[in-house]
Amino acid sequence: MAHKKPPVIEESISPNLIPMIDIMFLLLLFFMLGADMSQRELAGELVLPEASKVPENDNKKVEGQEHTTINIHHEVLDGSPCPVNANGGICREETHWQWAIRGKSYNKNTLKEQLAIEAAMNMEPEPDPVAKKVLSARNVLIRADNAAPYGDIQKVIELCGTVGIYKVEVAAARPAPKGK
Repeated sequence: MAHKKPPVIEESISPNLIPMIDIMFLLLLFFMLGADMSQRELAGELVLPEASKVPENDNKKVEGQEHTTINIHHEVLDGSPCPVNANGGICREETHWQWAIRGKSYNKNTLKEQLAIEAAMNMEPEPDPVAKKVLSARNVLIRADNAAPYGDIQKVIELCGTVGIYKVEVAAARPAPKGK
C-alpha cells in the first residue's frame, strides 16, 4: 500500500491589505457624511450680543424639527477694510451688512425667496386655526453680530412671517459669570 504524502503547507502567506484599505476609506467617507454639519452654518467672525438672562436649553435636537440659521455679519463685498469697523466703531453702511444662510449671501429681495423655499420644506400638517392657513414648522435662528443694525433683524423676522415661518429665535451669548 502506498503512503500518501501530507499536503505541503505554504509558509509565506501574507494578507492582502488592499480590501482593508478600501473598507477604511468607505468608513471614513461614511462618518464624514454622517457627521453633524450644523456648525457649517455658523459665521466665523461673529460676536453675539450678551444676554442679560439666558434660559436653560438642553440643545437636544427633536426629530422632525428642521432649522435654518440666518447670519447677519459685517463684510464689505469688494474686500476693502471698513474704516469705521476697523477702528472699533459701529458701521451703519447698509451695504456692509450681509445676510447669509449656509454660507451663501442674500439681499432683502433674494432672502424672501430663499425663506419661502425653506418654509415649504417643512409644513405643518394642519392649518393654523388663527391664521386660517398652513404654516411652516421650520425653526429659524437669527445670529446677528452685536454691532448689526437691529432693523436688519426686524426685517428678517418680518420676512419669516410673510412666508409663514412663525418659529423664530434670536441668538445671544451667555453672560460672563460674575466675579471673574
